[in-house]
Amino acid sequence: MENAGEVIMSNDDFEPTSSKQHLIKMLDRVELLVESIRREALQMEEDIDNMYTTIDAIKTSDSLSYLNSVDKDDIYQAAERIVNRCNTIKITVHTTRSESQQNCLEEVNNLIDNMVNTLKVDADTAKSYCQSYLASCSSSEHEVGNKVFETAILGCTLDDQKRIHKRLQGLLDYIIHSTCVTEACEDQ
Repeated sequence: MENAGEVIMSNDDFEPTSSKQHLIKMLDRVELLVESIRREALQMEEDIDNMYTTIDAIKTSDSLSYLNSVDKDDIYQAAERIVNRCNTIKITVHTTRSESQQNCLEEVNNLIDNMVNTLKVDADTAKSYCQSYLASCSSSEHEVGNKVFETAILGCTLDDQKRIHKRLQGLLDYIIHSTCVTEACEDQ
């Protein structure tokens, strides 16, 4: 990130002859830097979430069933060490939301949580829900969305909509992967 730690303007830059345009130009540079930092922080949040998902996938992998108990324990310990290391990282990017946007986000999260709970008992239904939720996030006329989910997500902030879309895509990939692994194991 260019100019990230740089002080853009010091007290020496404040001259009585400084024009408003000069000051606005400096504020514009600061605003661009803030947006760049926000993007990077959001990417780091996503990277950490992906690490947790990967570790969870490893810990629940069918490949573990082929290992002896000592090797399996080594894998679990290594995974826990990495999780504990990830837990030392706290990145928070606050998204300002109105009360209505907050309510919509909570509704979306509840719908996704219910879908995840459904995944534990019926992967096909969960996959169908996830696909309809993803369709609700896009403007494609070829896919059938979920009207309740679509109404809720449209009430969320743009940042939240992007995060939810990525989250749903990750969940769908996980569902597809886990059902393919399960089906392959059943075919053997």
